[in-house]
Formats: sequence, structure tokens, C-alpha cells
Amino acid sequence: MERLGLSARLMAIAFSALLVLWLLVLASYYRGNADIEPNPTPERLAALTELLSQADGAGRARLITAMEGPQLALSLQAAPEAGGLTGVGRDVTGRPDLSAYHAALGPALLSIQVSEPEGNRPRLLQFLRRNPLPLAFEIRLEDGTVLSAEARMPPGLTLYGLPVGLGAGLLGTLLALAVLLLVQREIQPLVTLARAADRMEPGGPPVPLPPTSGRNPDVRRLIQAFGRLQDRLQTLMKTRLALISGVQHDVRSFATRLRLRVEAIPDERDRSRAVKDIEDMIRLLDDALLSARGSEGSLDEELIDLVDFLKSDIGDLKRSGTPVDLHSLPAGEVPVLADRLALRRMVGNLVDNGVKYGERAKVSLGRDGRWAVICVSDEGPGIAPEDRLLLLEPFTRGEPSRARKTGGAGLGLAIVRALTEAQGGTIEIGDVNRCEQTAMDGQEAASGRGACVCIRLPLFENSYE
Repeated sequence: MERLGLSARLMAIAFSALLVLWLLVLASYYRGNADIEPNPTPERLAALTELLSQADGAGRARLITAMEGPQLALSLQAAPEAGGLTGVGRDVTGRPDLSAYHAALGPALLSIQVSEPEGNRPRLLQFLRRNPLPLAFEIRLEDGTVLSAEARMPPGLTLYGLPVGLGAGLLGTLLALAVLLLVQREIQPLVTLARAADRMEPGGPPVPLPPTSGRNPDVRRLIQAFGRLQDRLQTLMKTRLALISGVQHDVRSFATRLRLRVEAIPDERDRSRAVKDIEDMIRLLDDALLSARGSEGSLDEELIDLVDFLKSDIGDLKRSGTPVDLHSLPAGEVPVLADRLALRRMVGNLVDNGVKYGERAKVSLGRDGRWAVICVSDEGPGIAPEDRLLLLEPFTRGEPSRARKTGGAGLGLAIVRALTEAQGGTIEIGDVNRCEQTAMDGQEAASGRGACVCIRLPLFENSYE
């Protein structure tokens, strides 16, 4: 059985299901036609006895031929052989429910027998509503000859009134149950594999996969393929992080030496531009490394109060000359488990975008259930709804109305998205008029045009409180 593929097992299930369906149809048919009486009526036996008593030998033979059928066997025996059927079955002559035969036949009725063995009848007969069993009658004619009339089960029924083939149907049912259990055993690893695939992260720890021993070849190959895929993803992420880290280290060394040479440029304006280019290059490398660490799941975690963090971070930006305002803060603490450097980069990138595209940025903090919401809005022309998801992709810049005058690489929002998702959060781009009200703690959102980018981070919950 273990060598059979998944398709063969599914075919076995389908075949077994057909057997079960056949059994149900057969049972339903016989239940609907179970009211057929297998025994002749007392009036019929009385009339037959009277006709045979009045007929001569040749007439009796013709009558028996005419009256016999699939459900009734007739035979005549000489008087000395009367009672030939006695002892073949169980004598039920005195049964109360057979009193109609005594009334119709009188003393001519010698015996009534049934060939059912002693014991209880099968319970299935109750379902089929088939209580009467075929009886055998011994009736004495006027000349002393004994008429033996033996009823038979209708075609398609056994002695106990059970449908022919019922045994095969029951066997098919048991087979279907066994196959269902076996296939369920084979399908269960696929369910476990699907759950493991949902938990699989490119930079996360390896996810345990279902064991492959004892599985059919198709499932075994699938599980092994997922295992190899997970190993390749782990290797790819580690290789990428090592490459970016190496490039960052070397480029930082080159940039430091280049910065020293830039100081020798006599023109102050050209020197400032060169220093700015070097700083942008180093920041781009830092962002790439931080994003890679987030994708790999190696960001640090510390308990941070976002209220104090934003007050400090936005204060530093304002002191450096960045046109940014802290629009609103909630009362009390807003604790999260996050990487401080990643948080600073996320807020910094959003503020930079707001200043570049809207001249001034506004930062708000609020709560929304179990989430902390940081929103950064600007006073620019806004972002078209069809471009909002696209701008979250790497190396994607806005439409001409929001083009970066500095010719940026288009990594700002992509890095914010990567760092946010690495810390269990989400990011959403909207407009100022529809900016998250939860980030304003019930205050009215700013009016006018402009973009609003909100990041949601899960609030820290102290399970010991």
C-alpha cells in the first residue's frame, strides 16, 4: 500500500464510495419494495385445495402446473407419505398469527413449517420491514392425498429476506472505511506541510517539516522538496546579508578616505555637495544592510516608549533644521518591542519624504486597539490611489508631480515597509483627509491635500499584569 501514489489512493476512495452508494441504493430499493408477502393467502390455499380435490389425476397435474410460480412450489404426495416435510423445518402450526389458515382450511391443514433455524432473526429485517418468512403447508385433500405448498422468497432476496449482494455491499463499506482511514493517514502530512509553509519565513529559523518515513512516494518527494527549498532560502539570505555587510564595510572605508580628500576642495559649495553625496551613499548602504537584517529576522528587540522616542527623535530633527512638527501624542505610554535603529530609520525616511514632497512633515502617534499607529503627513500634492502600492516596491519613484529633485533611488518607502513588516507591523499610504483618526486620538485630521503614511506596530502587552 505504501508504494501506491496519491492518485491511486484517491481512485481507491472513489471506487469505495461507489460501493457504498450502490449499497445505499440497493437497500433503499428493497426497503421500498419490502411489503411483498411471500406466503399465499388462506383463501388461495382453500380455493386450490377445493379445486385439486374435485379434479382427477390429469386435471390435478394441469392445475399444479398452472398455479406454481417463482414464489410457490406445489407437489402431491400419497397418504402414506404424508408428513414428509415434518422435521425439515420448525413447526409453527400453533402460532396465533396463523389462525386465518386454520379457519380457512379447517381440519385439512396438517402442519405449517418454516425452514428458518432456531434463533433471532437479523435486525436488518426490521429495517426492511420484512417480518413474514416463507412457510411450507401440508394440506390433506378429500381422497387422502397430501398437498405440499412451499412458499419461496421473492426473487432477489435470500432466505432471511436480505437483498442478494448485501454481503458484498457490507464488505465494500468496510473496505471504503479502511481506505478512508489509510488515505487520511497519507493526507495528514500535506495538512501539516501547508501549516509549516505558512510559518516559513525567508530569514526566520527553519520550520520543522513532517517526517517522510512510511509515506507514499508523491508525498515524500513533496516534503523533501519543501525541505530543500527552505535550506536554499536560508542559505540565500545568509549569503545576501554577508555580501551586503562586506560591501558596506569596504565602501565605508573608501568613503572615509574620500571624505578626507573632499575637505581639500577649495570651493565651499562644491565641498558641501560632495560631502552630501558621500553621506547619502553611506546612508543608502546602511539602509540596505538594515533592510537585509530585517528580512533575515535578526533585528534587535528592546522595550521602547514611542511617546518618549518621538519626542527625542523629532526634537533632534528639528534642531538639525528639518521642518517637522510633532502634531499629537496620546496620554500615557505607548510601549512596543522594536529595534531602536530601525525605528529611527523608518521615521526618518518618512519625514524626509514628507519634507521633499510637501515642504513640511507632521508626525502623529495614537493607539488603535492592540496597535500603535505612527502617521507622517505632508502638505504636498498627495499620492494617486493607483500608485500607492507601487511606491512601496524597491527602486520605484513617484509620478512627475512628486519626482525627487535629488534623483533618489526610490528605496525610502520600500525600506520602511521591510522594517515595519520585520517587526510584525503594517504600512498604509493614504491622504491627509483620510489619515487614520486613531493616530490622532480623536482629534480632527488635518485638512487639505497631501500624503499620509501610517505604520502600525503591535503594542507590548505585559502578560504578568
